[in-house]
Amino acid sequence: MNSKVKAKIEYAKKHELGLLELRNSGLTEFPPEIFECTNLVSINLGNDDFCLPEMRNKIECIPDDIKKLTKLSKLDLSNNALRYVSDSITSVKTLEYLHFNGNKLTDIPSRLVSMKSLKKLLLEDNPFEMLPPEIVARGIDSIRNFFKELDEKDYLYEAKLIIVGEGRVGKKYIANALIDQNYKLSDTDSTEGIHINRWIIPKAKIGELNPKIQRDLQINLWDFGGQEIYHSTHQFFLTKRAVYLLVTESRKEDRHDDFYYWLNIIRLLGDNSPVFMVLNKCDQPTKELPIKEYMDTFPNIIDFAKISLVDEYKAAFQDFKYNLAKIASNLPHIGNPLPRTWVDIRIDLEELKLSGKNYISANEYLEICKRRYRNTDSALFLSEYFHDLGVTLHFQNDLDLKETVFLNHEWITKGVYKVLDDRIVISQKGRFSVADIQRIWNEKDYKAKTRELLSLMKNRKFDLCFELSNGDFLVPRLLPVDEIEHDWVHSAENLKFEIHYKFMPKGILTRLIVKMNQDIDRELYWRYGVLLQYDGTRAIVRERYFENKISIELKGDHAREFLFMIRKTINEIHWDFNQLDFEEMIPCSCETCSTLQEPHFYKFSLLLRYEQKGLDKIVCPISLDEVSVTNLTSEVIKGKMTNDRTFVCENKNAGVLTTLNLKNVLFYPEKDSSSVYRQMKIRPQLCGLRDRDFLLDIEIERLKKLYPNYYILEYYCFENYLFHPDNIETLKLDGFSKATYIDEIRQQKNMHKEVIISNYKKSRDSYQEFRIDSEKIRAKEENEIMNYLGSEDVEVFFKSYSMKDYYDKKYISRYGLKHNELAATAWFKNRFIKLLGI
Repeated sequence: MNSKVKAKIEYAKKHELGLLELRNSGLTEFPPEIFECTNLVSINLGNDDFCLPEMRNKIECIPDDIKKLTKLSKLDLSNNALRYVSDSITSVKTLEYLHFNGNKLTDIPSRLVSMKSLKKLLLEDNPFEMLPPEIVARGIDSIRNFFKELDEKDYLYEAKLIIVGEGRVGKKYIANALIDQNYKLSDTDSTEGIHINRWIIPKAKIGELNPKIQRDLQINLWDFGGQEIYHSTHQFFLTKRAVYLLVTESRKEDRHDDFYYWLNIIRLLGDNSPVFMVLNKCDQPTKELPIKEYMDTFPNIIDFAKISLVDEYKAAFQDFKYNLAKIASNLPHIGNPLPRTWVDIRIDLEELKLSGKNYISANEYLEICKRRYRNTDSALFLSEYFHDLGVTLHFQNDLDLKETVFLNHEWITKGVYKVLDDRIVISQKGRFSVADIQRIWNEKDYKAKTRELLSLMKNRKFDLCFELSNGDFLVPRLLPVDEIEHDWVHSAENLKFEIHYKFMPKGILTRLIVKMNQDIDRELYWRYGVLLQYDGTRAIVRERYFENKISIELKGDHAREFLFMIRKTINEIHWDFNQLDFEEMIPCSCETCSTLQEPHFYKFSLLLRYEQKGLDKIVCPISLDEVSVTNLTSEVIKGKMTNDRTFVCENKNAGVLTTLNLKNVLFYPEKDSSSVYRQMKIRPQLCGLRDRDFLLDIEIERLKKLYPNYYILEYYCFENYLFHPDNIETLKLDGFSKATYIDEIRQQKNMHKEVIISNYKKSRDSYQEFRIDSEKIRAKEENEIMNYLGSEDVEVFFKSYSMKDYYDKKYISRYGLKHNELAATAWFKNRFIKLLGI
């Protein structure tokens, strides 16, 4: 223990402090002196990614003496070497938050998981032997549910084989030959999108490869099309816990870049999943591949084979098939226990898919679970697990998708690629209309799910398209590749920022265009760039793929705030990859660089290391002048951005609220209320603003007391303000009768009342705010919703009645009112000034 750590602990003990900050302190064990600081509420012993090796904490166990800290609420041991957590920790009845991400835990005590006080348990990136990573990623409620249901165990003998490579190298032929031992070569069209099939290895044969397997092994073959348009969407189906087959062929002159691309994509999306490289058509003149070089660079390449499907090479193919089956049957998760009912429900869903069902309703899914004695909460947890595992797709927090459980990924991708491959859509450079959708999805099964398929394409998992102001849609991946004409003027005075990648996945910029579509400046975009604007501040963002970087340049009074939001959005995209290697780059501010259009850039992580070492000067390699490290980091990234209040709010609400031009207030969109809540909670510098939905007055009071930076609408949704009778009245419309208008709203409210009442409990079950029981947000007086709806007073029933979903606007439709007109009234502006406490 170094003197600095010792001094911190002595100071905490002397002054009876509640917080002890020992992050990045080079510790290999808990200093025993810590347990004399009995007033400690929070201990931070984690490590930052940028931390110098000699300053990293490497703690392997939590001592039994932890029970002496009877007031401890938060313990952070992230990115240590933790191998064991003693049951003694459960003696600390005040524990609320444990951060054990990035350690070496193979097990976790079930008593710890079931502690009533515990609100947050972070366990990702640990090599658990039994606990599925998909369950871990979902948090404590999901982990608790898993342990609770594990009383009766069963085993799911199922593996995923993902076949990738460039187009027309024989992937489909190999997949067919694996499934059918009598398969003969024939002319087959290349795979479009994804083709999924099953390779069943009988129990008698699989027992030779893995004696633990007690029944047939099902290997799900995912054959991915090689055309480039598919690459950026395949990434959403390339997963961990799979075997990857990377195929090339002897006649094809593959470039190193092709292998480098696929091996890196597998590493980013499949993590450490094993890779089997195959040279197909070896009966023809064969090229040599530098396999040793690939294996040295990518240690997860575990085998290589030269094969052909012609009869003379049948023995070589059988050897390859045997070795591949052996790898698949010995994947780490094969034979791990799961709750028996989970396995039964998985089999039920598979049988439905095999019977020809591409999707079922959420109610049908819940009924299947009910037959297996699972209640709604348990069924929804299981649905999340299946969704993360890739068994099904069920977007529970998407209003348009929550009522559908998709069973067949191939059906989904075929529908999506019908749009991406459509010649008319391609000729329109990615634009398509409702008429195009009706033409493209004209088959019965697709026509019935048009709304859901379109929502899938817009969903943040895919980020394939967004809606334009005229009601059409745009797929940025089909935009022109060349930079368009625009009016951006480069200047040395502009704020600059770059993100450099060791390997850059395709499609980051097109996903950014989708996510930030509300901020696009006058439809100025192309496939590798976009101009954005917000509150008088503009930005140009470019993807420079061959340089492996994204460059950002901004000008305007709120450049730092806008950079914050752009970085945040790009980081959301980064989260979809495993250990994406990138560096945020800060421009030099020396006198010479300040005059250059292309200044020198420093790695942000390097500047943080300087700060960690207490060094405040760094030399610019261009001017050789010394520059202040603190100034570099604070000017662009760190510190308080401005005195402005930044609100994250639901989706399109941000655009309308921005038109109010409220002084020192910024609005940024999040996709839904759950995202708003999460952002507000983990980033106290932000304010959250969400729709009321079916929250009760007492619940809003409780939330406000817990989170002073959380704001909730007084009415059900944003449209209730826009179309409020008092707001419409201020427009002084010719022939408008406020009384008639209110009567029409009341009639429609009463007409829909029973439907709303039948749905509200299900809606409330999904609220993120209710997931943490110890905060006791949820009230028992849920009949209050019926009281709201039973009232004839607009001010009362507007709390639970949605003008967006249930009011058809017949009476005022003749006026053709637009949202921006309705938001421009003094009444509307004053209501929000009051609501936000401005």
